[in-house]
Amino acid sequence: MQIQKIDVPYPEIKVEQKDVELAKEILNLYAGEISEDTAVHNYVFQMLIMSEDQNRKKIIKEIAITEMKHLEILGLLIKELGLTPFYVGVKNNTTKWWSGEYVNYEKEWKKILLDNIGLEELAIQNYQKVIEKTKDEHVRHILKRIILDERLHIEIFSKLYSECK
Repeated sequence: MQIQKIDVPYPEIKVEQKDVELAKEILNLYAGEISEDTAVHNYVFQMLIMSEDQNRKKIIKEIAITEMKHLEILGLLIKELGLTPFYVGVKNNTTKWWSGEYVNYEKEWKKILLDNIGLEELAIQNYQKVIEKTKDEHVRHILKRIILDERLHIEIFSKLYSECK
């Protein structure tokens, strides 16, 4: 399977003004339970356990690299908004450090694909919620661009699932 890249550049990382509350929302996308950090760890784990299947390994690796780019973008965005991009999520003004317990340690390929599809869908929903909460057009544009990649990941995982015997 050839992975198609989204041929849309990522927007410049800038904000209209500092906004710590928005930065806290983005921390959840960055390193909460359903986050770019968790996605990277999920896909690296999956890549490691499927070392015998080079095609699957390559696909997962490319997706993981894209998720790392998202992690970088969100970290820079958090800094621009006025916070340090620690690996935490924030809920009710309480921080929770990112944890390896967030990683899905599933080993069966069809289940992995279904889980990946579900997690990508949840990530998109979480991005949409932040987009709806902010009026900052720069932030909205950046998050909408990331969603394009997440939708592509769903397409890729769905195609792989349909090819499973």
